[in-house]
Amino acid sequence: MDAHSLNSASELFALFPEWRSLARKEKEEDGTEFLVVEVTPPPEASVEYGLTIDTAGGQVTVGFDYYHAHFDAWVGDGESFGTKAALEFIQQIVSEKVAVASWWKGGDWKGSTQVPAGEKPKMTWMADFDRIRVRSWMGGLNADFSV
Repeated sequence: MDAHSLNSASELFALFPEWRSLARKEKEEDGTEFLVVEVTPPPEASVEYGLTIDTAGGQVTVGFDYYHAHFDAWVGDGESFGTKAALEFIQQIVSEKVAVASWWKGGDWKGSTQVPAGEKPKMTWMADFDRIRVRSWMGGLNADFSV
């Protein structure tokens, strides 16, 4: 694996050593190997897609249900960037400090975002939808809204 993937793996498994057995290597088109980790959440999460983490393309991508975020050297909160910001986001997901929301029109996915615990998804940027689905790691923040 490339240096970025090795460093990210080391930091991830320092926080979540039990996930090491879930790791696998995949290859980019140029042959560069990167890390992929897929973690199944508790059934109460009631998600379509579990937690996914990959290190392709020199960044860390974190996905949960219908949402995903990319973390590279430029993405962060002013103090944490790249892998460190990704790891903080993962910790927020598994501790239910953050949920993910997705907007739907019938059976068609329209978009998604992250939502801090205790807040409702902000709907100002999405116009064409008829329901919102909110999901969290342990299901404690799960909600479904029809509009």
